[in-house]
Amino acid sequence: MSNLKFKTFLSDEGYGHIVRQRAIIEAMRSLNSDLDITIQTSRHLEAAKHLIKGVKTIDRYNNITWHKGQNGSPDLDLIFNEYETYFDRSVAFVENELAEWEGYDFLISDFVYEAFPLAMRQGVPAFGVAHFTWDWFFAKLYPPPISTKVMNSFFRMAKQATALYFPPFTPEEILRYYHENAIQVPLIMRSEINHKSTAPNSKFKVLIMDSGAGVLRQSILKAMRAVEELTDFEFFVSSNLDIEQSNISFIDKDELMVDYIGEMNLVIGRAGFNTISECIGLRTPMLLIGEAMNPEMNENILNLKREGLGTFISMETFETGLNEYLPHFLDHEYKSLLLNMQNHELPVDGAHVIASNILDRLQ
Repeated sequence: MSNLKFKTFLSDEGYGHIVRQRAIIEAMRSLNSDLDITIQTSRHLEAAKHLIKGVKTIDRYNNITWHKGQNGSPDLDLIFNEYETYFDRSVAFVENELAEWEGYDFLISDFVYEAFPLAMRQGVPAFGVAHFTWDWFFAKLYPPPISTKVMNSFFRMAKQATALYFPPFTPEEILRYYHENAIQVPLIMRSEINHKSTAPNSKFKVLIMDSGAGVLRQSILKAMRAVEELTDFEFFVSSNLDIEQSNISFIDKDELMVDYIGEMNLVIGRAGFNTISECIGLRTPMLLIGEAMNPEMNENILNLKREGLGTFISMETFETGLNEYLPHFLDHEYKSLLLNMQNHELPVDGAHVIASNILDRLQ
């Protein structure tokens, strides 16, 4: 089917949605070169433009986000205030999209609920892609920061999707609740990754990853000062960190850190799903930092520990004890993690599976 026109809605939270949709768009282009693609988001629009070439973009808030405190944990008061007016905004959002409709053949949502009733009213398919749904995320917080009315609206809209694609480690509650339109797919990665290279040397290379919002910035600075004496290690951090040490190298702040994972011996960072997917796909062991009250991170860490593909470090140990922890970790747990990474059989062609399934449904 040629000359397809579609729009992708990205929630205004983090970079994971952009990385995931980059992989899916590349897979779709490999199957159909005649695509007219529009991406709509706001907070990280410039990153989307930089990473996904040849697409139209619309700068618009897609009505879904959450708020964090300084330690990265959910700020329940701010979330409550954000969603106190959600229902009215949701109705207005759909009406505005209908008024500006550009003849799309289908929609992709990652993960914006309003895309599904919008597509239904226009009589076109809508496909959701997510590792977790926002209804699951907010339901795991206590006290719940959103009303029953908003939660029911989430449920109702998501069930209008043509299909919802979920990769491995998606919480079982989500798969059960959305079983009527849920499709389980492999890990979502790019099929041909142009890995960024680093200068060759014999040092043990460690990538330290922060979130898109920079919630670990101060913790990373503390950790790097603590490891100054580990001269047989090379630590890679973002260039937006103001620190100079002989065992630190910088990655440009405008580059995606995940594009360097294939060069590393170890990744240390938050347990975000796209970081996890890249590490598993590239068979790079990971050391994950938890976040208080963050249900996504906690779920990811538990799943990875159960599979023997990752392990956990406390924030306190990361900030002040990494110099003692790392040498001991390399002599013991790292060896089993590396072996498990080398031997796992998890497929990583989720982007191709999703692209193929969508295009097949449009025949």
